[in-house]
Amino acid sequence: MDDPSTLRDLVRSAHEALAELGRARHACPAGTDRFDWSADLLDELARVALEVGEAASAVAGGSEQDEVAARARELSTAIVRRRNDALTPLRVPAGELACRS
Repeated sequence: MDDPSTLRDLVRSAHEALAELGRARHACPAGTDRFDWSADLLDELARVALEVGEAASAVAGGSEQDEVAARARELSTAIVRRRNDALTPLRVPAGELACRS
């Protein structure tokens, strides 16, 4: 798939899909567990971030060690961290569980 117009169309389609997701905001489908749904989407977005960095580096003639790829890895890590934070139950501090009279 070395046709430049095909690659440009694919990138444009990816951009449109991400823009649609951004406009949808909290569009969790009815009857779907919101935590599972958001965790799955965040996992995919983390993968997308890595792919964007690699693609940008390749198009610009860089390597996986260049700044764009490094920033993409940081973004991917931040997305995964956000997913993990959202899925981690809140911890109740010790002593808060004690009965109060």
